[in-house]
Amino acid sequence: MRYAKGGLVISAERDIPLLLQVRNSRFVSHAQLFEFMTFGGVDRSRNSFNWRVKRLVKYGQLERCRDVYGAGSAVYRIARGGIALLEHHGQFTTVLHSNTEHLPHISQAFHSLELNRIQLGLARANLLAGWQSEVEIASFNTISRSPYGKDYDAIIDVWVGDKTARFALEYERTLKSVREYERIRAALQAERQVGCILYLTSGVEVLLHLLEEFRSVNKSLAFANARDFAKELLDTPVVIGRDAPSARFRDLLQ
Repeated sequence: MRYAKGGLVISAERDIPLLLQVRNSRFVSHAQLFEFMTFGGVDRSRNSFNWRVKRLVKYGQLERCRDVYGAGSAVYRIARGGIALLEHHGQFTTVLHSNTEHLPHISQAFHSLELNRIQLGLARANLLAGWQSEVEIASFNTISRSPYGKDYDAIIDVWVGDKTARFALEYERTLKSVREYERIRAALQAERQVGCILYLTSGVEVLLHLLEEFRSVNKSLAFANARDFAKELLDTPVVIGRDAPSARFRDLLQ
């Protein structure tokens, strides 16, 4: 397609899926975004992809986050123009829309990048059957008569053999307050929509703290280090209780 000089013509087949991925990820690196587009069959040409992103940044559909360092490549978030464009193409969410007062905060960037890493790892291993992002879950929860217990970081469907299994994912990068954990315990205990909840942590200290905070929750909870899960995926040994032996996450899902 030839684009008008000095103007922006949007491709529903290529631009919209790209913007949708950025919105749902909240933050995504340039390298991650290219891999998402490759897996989705949207754009397999690096040159074409680079041109597309540069063009969407130039015309205010994407924002390059200049205060995020150490991600290995540029990091993007959706701009207000991009949100409005998605809405024009029927992609609306109740939690991140064109009248939202604040866009995703830079402090969330590395949290989002780690979730992207997990999603892409599952996709590379041909294990990923479905991924609902926190943006999609939170939007669903505001309008559903049967919402999830909380706005999880993701609801994931994975292939276990020739069948699929579903679990909720939470990535705990830093610790929360005592009051927040009280609220989370109540939400997890009331959960009726998903059977297994996996907590991935940024380190052993956070994992041990979560084991103590959630020891009274009578649900199927599993805990593991995020870096371990990124490498071993469903074969990751997970902790299911302070005094219980570890088990492969795959076995827990089965």
